[in-house]
Amino acid sequence: LIAFFDFKRDRNRKGLQFGGMLLNPPTLNDIILRSFMIPRGYFLEVSDTIYDMLNGRVWMGHDIEKVDTPLLEAEFKKINKPAPTALSKIDTLHFTSSDTALGKIAIQVGLGRQAYGSCKDCRKNLKAIKKCEAFMAIVGEPEIKYEDDVHP
Repeated sequence: LIAFFDFKRDRNRKGLQFGGMLLNPPTLNDIILRSFMIPRGYFLEVSDTIYDMLNGRVWMGHDIEKVDTPLLEAEFKKINKPAPTALSKIDTLHFTSSDTALGKIAIQVGLGRQAYGSCKDCRKNLKAIKKCEAFMAIVGEPEIKYEDDVHP
């Protein structure tokens, strides 16, 4: 299963938001959905659920390398627990920052736009990815160059 998630501070920077889905890889249909608004000091209460959802899976999300992963590691460190680890990561920021026609279409259909609600962001980004997949089926698959840190 692919763990598609968004983890960030809330608007007022007083708490945290976690939205995550476990996806069936061939269809990208969600199997499990979890969403938490986490007040300051309550991360311990949801840490086991977040750990179980993410640990040892392929992680997918927008800007997870620079934003979500460091925040996740910091929060687990604060409660003296090991942070979950990814089998590999698919960071959609690499895709939207590419200079490909499909990358530009991905931006137009909303990939990476923040709705400020972790669960909303996950759903919105997944919908954009499915639109890109439909577009690829119509025009044919583009030539893709993978970098070392991008999961194919």
